[in-house]
Amino acid sequence: MRKKILYLLFCLLLISLLLVACTKQQPMIIKEDISKIDQETDEQIDEEPDDAQEDQQFLEFTLSDQQVTINIDQIPVLANYLEQHNDRNQAIEEMQLIPIMQEQHDSLYLLSFAHQGDSCSYLLLNTELGESQLLADQAKIINIEPSPDFSKVLFVFERNLTNKPWNINKLIIYNIEDWTEITLTEDNMELITLHAFRWPILQTNWLNDSELELQLPDIDKPTNLALEEWHESDDQPTKDIVADVK
Repeated sequence: MRKKILYLLFCLLLISLLLVACTKQQPMIIKEDISKIDQETDEQIDEEPDDAQEDQQFLEFTLSDQQVTINIDQIPVLANYLEQHNDRNQAIEEMQLIPIMQEQHDSLYLLSFAHQGDSCSYLLLNTELGESQLLADQAKIINIEPSPDFSKVLFVFERNLTNKPWNINKLIIYNIEDWTEITLTEDNMELITLHAFRWPILQTNWLNDSELELQLPDIDKPTNLALEEWHESDDQPTKDIVADVK
């Protein structure tokens, strides 16, 4: 009986320790106003640093009126990149953080990292939900366009082909309200391939909250031969496609 009681006490102690550890775990992303940070710094200037915080890795980005702090340990793709980089400080200095739709969604940011010339990788961050999503690697962002009701956002990325006179693109549509990626109508394989770097996407335009108009080269499939013939033609004919975004 005594052993059973001791065992139960040990289990309760272990659970308590785990709960305390979880409580002290830092959020993935924190956004604070600059004025608030300055005030807290003045109040806490004589306090001793917390050992647990010193062991963690953070990135701090100061924008015009706010500071965004990212916990690297909770974003594996970012932690892995910095771990493998020869010059960690340089890699961090090259990172850029830009706000997206600040008037409508003040919690959205796009982080670019792993820069190689004009190309880099992109992470979509949500400070309200504490979420992150890798959008593209070795690419360049050329368009960020919210839907008319600001519930979704379209990203268009581009890759340069070293041995071709045209570029290829990839689009991603994200539902901001439920934090999910939207795939264009699945019964149309031509639309599905737009989510990969296959087509030159010439233009994009939201017709309404659930329809997106796309302009593509007027060819059946984006093979090298078809794109080469299209590029060398005098008029470079195009076609417009309306895709359902649901």
